[in-house]
Parts: sequence; C-alpha cells; structure tokens
Amino acid sequence: MKRMVPVLAAAAVAAGATLAGAAPASAASPAVDCAKGEYTRVLRSYIPTNVQRPAVDGHSYNIGGGLTYDYEVCLDIPDTSTFTIEVRVWASDGSTRVIVDDRPGDKIVRYSLAPNSFWQVYGTMTGPGSTYIYYTWNEKQTTS
Repeated sequence: MKRMVPVLAAAAVAAGATLAGAAPASAASPAVDCAKGEYTRVLRSYIPTNVQRPAVDGHSYNIGGGLTYDYEVCLDIPDTSTFTIEVRVWASDGSTRVIVDDRPGDKIVRYSLAPNSFWQVYGTMTGPGSTYIYYTWNEKQTTS
C-alpha cells in the first residue's frame, strides 16, 4: 500500500497538468528541420567549444558582386548547445554592421548583403570545455 500512494499521487498530478492544458516548453516553438529547406550548399564540420572561430561557413572571407545577396542558413547542432553566429559585413560605402544570432538549438538565420560587400562569418559553440562539437551548415543564396 505504501508504494501505491506515491504512484497514485504522481498520476493525479500528471492528470491535473493535462486537464489544465500544461504543455512542454518545446511545444511553444516549432522544430527546425533543415532537410525541408532545399538548401544548395551543405557543410558538415566541427568546432572547439567556448571559443570564437572564424570561417564557420567554410569560407575565410566572402566577396559579393554587383547584386544584393540574400542568405538563409539552417544550423543543425546538438540540442544541448548554443551556436552563436556573428556575420561581420563591410559595405562598399565604408559602412560596417554586425548581425548576431545567439538563439539556442537548431535555427534558421537570414541575412542580406548589399552589392559589393565583403563579409566574414564567426561562430561560438557552447558546450563542455576542451571538446569539439559537430554541426551542419545548410545554406541557400538568392540574388535580387
């Protein structure tokens, strides 16, 4: 009988949460599925944790032509990590801007670049110290 009381109490709490409409926190935001985005470039790589690294997109630097470029990147990373992406842009008029996305988990990052821009992509992956974590960078580029 002693064992049944805690089981019944736990069942009552679970039923109460269900009746009250409680849902897991993950239900609030839809899951990101990089396989559905029709990405034209895929890079699977790894990064040391807790250190900012350049070229996480696989390029030391990027130089745009005479068109406006729009990028969509879908990042597939371990659920327990955060991959902070920082895009540093230098425009042909001498202006600079930095685009930062530090949301945790898988995510889609979008950014646009003016004609004749130069940019670099940096990243920092959180995780246990002294380890390397794999990630998949899925990218598509359009011009306008």
